[in-house]
Amino acid sequence: MAAVWKQERADAGVDNNHPPNNAENGNARLFQTAVRESITPYLPPPVIRAMREIDPRLEAFVGPEASTSIFGSLLLAWILYQLLSNISKTIFSTSSLGSGKKNTAIQEDDRDKDILPSDAETSRPFDGTVLLCGPSLGGKTSLFYRLLQRQQQQPQQCMATVRSIKSNTGFIETVENNNATVLRILDTPGHWGPQKLLRAVPLEEVQRLVVVVDSTQPVAPAADYLYAVLKSTIRKNINTSDSSGSNPCFVLIACHKSNHAKAKNAKRIKLQLRSELIRLSKLMMNKGSGNDGGNDDDDDDWEEILNNVPLCSSSVADLEAVREFCETGRVPSATKKR
Repeated sequence: MAAVWKQERADAGVDNNHPPNNAENGNARLFQTAVRESITPYLPPPVIRAMREIDPRLEAFVGPEASTSIFGSLLLAWILYQLLSNISKTIFSTSSLGSGKKNTAIQEDDRDKDILPSDAETSRPFDGTVLLCGPSLGGKTSLFYRLLQRQQQQPQQCMATVRSIKSNTGFIETVENNNATVLRILDTPGHWGPQKLLRAVPLEEVQRLVVVVDSTQPVAPAADYLYAVLKSTIRKNINTSDSSGSNPCFVLIACHKSNHAKAKNAKRIKLQLRSELIRLSKLMMNKGSGNDGGNDDDDDDWEEILNNVPLCSSSVADLEAVREFCETGRVPSATKKR
């Protein structure tokens, strides 16, 4: 095998015993020629023959030693590309950490527009907006999809959902007294919190609002949402249903997951919400008035307000009260008297 290798190299014009001397022609030799002669002893004969055939054909376009020039240029370009790519990545990472910037995914999530429907979702005409809000993992998204599905499904057939990062938007059509109505259902992610939610979604543009409370969890996170919503609407003469349940109302408290074994009943949740609302009210008043104790009538006010807000139990399998509220703004009288 070694003899065959030497014979092929000899046929290609390479002296196996006396490698070319790179300095024998002095300064007249091109750099490419020196490179070629340096690497030729290590190249296989087919490559050497290919270089000898290619160089004369490309000499008119590239110059002498065309194959060496092209290969060297490509190699140099690749090295420069890798170097610049690594430098740019290092500079970007350093500047992002130094300025406290977040990555693109988090920046997208932090934009207020991501909680609102896109242009394509608002291009369809609608007559009103129903807003679903509440803390994370309360069941808002599963409730949202069930509201969009008019046909009754068994609980095991319901769609499994995960924690929402952005809002979900859908439309439902209702017919009452031969009048067709299109309502937009807006499911908002719970991780935004009540204050950022109210900044992103003006309540003036919302006709009905459902505060979703997880019946299996403490009510404090949901009370934060309810306090912010009621505080924003209390000075705007919030319209609640009367004892007969015939007038439209604005806010509904949905005690979701009521079919769970660990779920609390609606009456207990209402008492816990009342205590949390009073605590939050006193806390806010103390922050604003220098711990002066607040208003003595505050407890009675919040009890009266909460009594005027309808509250119902709901689950993925049983959401007729929530559906009726979203479609008509009315709540059954039995639900109202809880």
